[in-house]
Amino acid sequence: MTHGSNEGVGRRVIILRSVIIEAFANLKARRMQAALSAFGIATGIAAVVLLVSIVSGIHRMALAQINAAGANVVTVFTEVDQTNSQPDAAQIVLYASDADVVLRASPYFDLAVAQNSANATVRGVAIQGQNFVMNPATGQFIQTRGPRAYSAQIRGITEGGFEVLGLRLESGRLPTAAEFQEGARLVVLGPASAEQVFGKADPVGQNVILGDWPFRVIGVLRWLGEPTGEFRNSTDRMMYMPFQTVATVFRGNQIASQLSLRVKTPGTETAAVSDTRGLLTRRAALLGKTSGHYEFRNAADRMAEFTLVVNGLKIAVGLVGGIGLFVGAVGVANVLLVSVRERTQEIGVRRAIGARKQDVFLGFLMEALALTLGGGAFGILLAWVLTQVARLFPIPAGAEPHISLFTAAVAVTLLALVGIVAGVGPARRAAGIDPAEAIRAD
Repeated sequence: MTHGSNEGVGRRVIILRSVIIEAFANLKARRMQAALSAFGIATGIAAVVLLVSIVSGIHRMALAQINAAGANVVTVFTEVDQTNSQPDAAQIVLYASDADVVLRASPYFDLAVAQNSANATVRGVAIQGQNFVMNPATGQFIQTRGPRAYSAQIRGITEGGFEVLGLRLESGRLPTAAEFQEGARLVVLGPASAEQVFGKADPVGQNVILGDWPFRVIGVLRWLGEPTGEFRNSTDRMMYMPFQTVATVFRGNQIASQLSLRVKTPGTETAAVSDTRGLLTRRAALLGKTSGHYEFRNAADRMAEFTLVVNGLKIAVGLVGGIGLFVGAVGVANVLLVSVRERTQEIGVRRAIGARKQDVFLGFLMEALALTLGGGAFGILLAWVLTQVARLFPIPAGAEPHISLFTAAVAVTLLALVGIVAGVGPARRAAGIDPAEAIRAD
């Protein structure tokens, strides 16, 4: 019994080998038709793979930027209530002390930062006795000569702000706890602002004049965007100071524009927002602030929403590319149907000398799979070449199109399905041919 089983397996292997060889021989005999059908499959799969890789690259870049800015950070700010029935009521505002209150009272956060902002006129680099003269009575610097002044955006942050905002130091140092507390006149420059003010010179240790006051540069941050090209990040143009410095020198109040709260445990953002809203609302009521409301932005929700949109875009791209695959599948089916009609007598002879229906069926199915998988392999290779060519053009860092193994695996599976669907009909027609009628046919 074992010997007979081995003979049966060997016979099936020989038949399968013969079927595959014959399938490729038939395709070679109609190489022009086969090449055109395979090309249709190649263009369809190349379009799908390339578009999905482009969308995936954009998705990857966006998620990286959100993560860099703090994926587990909840941002709080205030909004004016336009429908307030008490127009004379005091508007709710945020203070730097609110960050400390939330951190102490809420179990959801491990770091809380207050931010404020201001615009200042950059008058240049302070070189005593050359382009600026200091007024001994006030400590202000009076410009005597130098480049034309321009405006810069300043962001004030409390201690821990650089960590929460995902800002990394390139050179120099960050303010100490004492400097944050006392509001020292120092500044950490974004790389673009450092380049604009100091050019190629090292800014650390020098003084820059903002308004009428000198500020010592203690550090320069790393680039978040690209140093050159069109894809720069606005954060790179910022200048960062202690919150208290901006409040004292530029604003004259302790009002914060927003709070940034880092969540301890991912997944608790919704509960954290609810707890913080209630805490701040009660605190505002105790202070007599009843007009307006608090708004919250959750980075985790933004990531989920963006991922949902991108996944929908991928599906849409796949459907559009699927039209090309459908056209290619129709071409493959047409080639095989023509082949069945042209080879009717040949099929009849094969059936008459002992070929089984399943052997004929399998032969045509192999031809369909060879066309779709061969054309698909060329299409995937073409898509890969185009992704490499795309890297020669200006693309934001991290957004480069990339063909993942998962995308390639899905593409191959899809090609196999297309081949089966396109080949089943012609294969069944070929297998159903009556040998006697086929031999008599002209």
